[in-house]
Amino acid sequence: MTFIIGLAVKSLVVAGLTLGLLRLFRNASAAQRSWLAHAGLGALLLMPVVAMLLPALEIQTRLLGTETPASRAIPMTIAPAPRLAHHAAATVARVAADPVTTALAQIDWALLIYLVPAILLLGITLIALVRLFALRSRAQVMTSPAWLSALAHAQARMDFKNGTALLVSDALPSPVSWGLARPVILLNEDALDATDEAEAIIAHELAHVASMDWAKLLLGRVVTALYWFNPLVWLLVRDAHQLREEAADDAVLGADVAGVDYAALLVHTARHDCRAAMLAAHGVAPGKGSLQRRVRRVLDHSLPRTRMEARWAMIGMTVALFGGAPLAALTLVPRHPADAAEPRMAVPAALPIVTPSRQVAATPDDHAAGFAAAPATDAALPADAVTPADAVTIASDRHRAAEDLVDKAIEAKAMGITPGYAAAIRSAGPAFANVTADDLSSMRAVGVTPDYIRALARSGYRNLDPDTVVEARAVGLSPDYIRSLVAAGLNDLTIDDLTGLAAVGVSADDVRALRASGRKVTVHNLESYGALKGRVPRPPGVPANAGFPFDR
Repeated sequence: MTFIIGLAVKSLVVAGLTLGLLRLFRNASAAQRSWLAHAGLGALLLMPVVAMLLPALEIQTRLLGTETPASRAIPMTIAPAPRLAHHAAATVARVAADPVTTALAQIDWALLIYLVPAILLLGITLIALVRLFALRSRAQVMTSPAWLSALAHAQARMDFKNGTALLVSDALPSPVSWGLARPVILLNEDALDATDEAEAIIAHELAHVASMDWAKLLLGRVVTALYWFNPLVWLLVRDAHQLREEAADDAVLGADVAGVDYAALLVHTARHDCRAAMLAAHGVAPGKGSLQRRVRRVLDHSLPRTRMEARWAMIGMTVALFGGAPLAALTLVPRHPADAAEPRMAVPAALPIVTPSRQVAATPDDHAAGFAAAPATDAALPADAVTPADAVTIASDRHRAAEDLVDKAIEAKAMGITPGYAAAIRSAGPAFANVTADDLSSMRAVGVTPDYIRALARSGYRNLDPDTVVEARAVGLSPDYIRSLVAAGLNDLTIDDLTGLAAVGVSADDVRALRASGRKVTVHNLESYGALKGRVPRPPGVPANAGFPFDR
């Protein structure tokens, strides 16, 4: 238990520090920030090993209570008890006769609670790896000259001389890549006809292969399993995955692929994203919620797209190793009694009768047959009195509960979430009656108001969940925008269709222009049309008070 608590505290420090550095260097290139994120993940992976190898640097903490040596027993006088041996023997016999109770008492429940989610997450990763090997065994070798030529040109531009297997399969909706010594790029059959997109797809997947992103993906999976209880680790793993994809996008643009063409490819493949949890591989298709960010980055020519230099990577790894080693060696231990206040408690001069009902089922004879206690120097403790260990446990639980309430209050205050705002959101519709604190934070961050939710409902979109409303607000979807598209002839659009169109800046004029050109007006054609125009609008900013009349 002590080791797990120490590991949790250290992981909070390392993950929080890495996330802070990512925010500090937010103007650096995606490749540089990706290396920084994965250096933090590597430090988290090595931390348990380093903690076991290095000498422990003990730090006393109240989190683990107070150490009570056996030599500091409380002096007391036990009155003569003729039947003490009889009662002790009966108690031992009843406890020994219950093997289930004995077995349960020997289980380390804290360790068990930690191991179950960790093993589950590692099992999911193992299943994903087995699925990759199965896909490779059933795939066919690519023989198309256009795709083989695209692979050769991409390898020449990236100076990547290792052999890469180019395969095709009908078991996936979009291309993926994986592997280190013998990397694989697996294409879906629908992609074979898109020979004009071959160079962009191959360049993206080859960028993952050249950067050994598959190993980084597995690193993130293992670290998540080890520190599943730490929300900062989950955030760091998510940011690391996003940065790997952005670095691959930058590599594609560095391979002389036009940004507008590549943005159109992202929009086209966004509808065929593979399920990442059950497939341990990288794909060109954007994940949920990342399409807008990646399209905007691709079309923004002012962003730095430099690669990470090897010498700076080595310097950073050295600093991370020697800076993280002392932290890994720190060991949290309970406070020594000399450093803790002595508990004040009344101790009777004689040991009172302890009712057997606290441990085993008592009989009337057991209650009747007792031994008398001698007069106590202070008030005698009742038979069902709370022990000092129980008091420490209750106080510790109350302290932790109070700390949790304080943390939640601080977070809500920082985000501007007031009780009035929470109540107004929960009353906006049945789907929002049980919104969590995280949902409220997300909605507050992008400026979702109850009026906005009701306006979407009046536009025909009811029973929306919090995630859908946050995505719609983040891309600037408004009732006026919905009405303009309906007036242009677009009816029966889902909220996901509207969010996708708003993400790439499609307007009612674009609908009319596409119809006037003779092309079929579909959501897919409109998204491609909007991406090709390169006119991706920024979501509307959140005002200082965000228009919330209940922030009082």
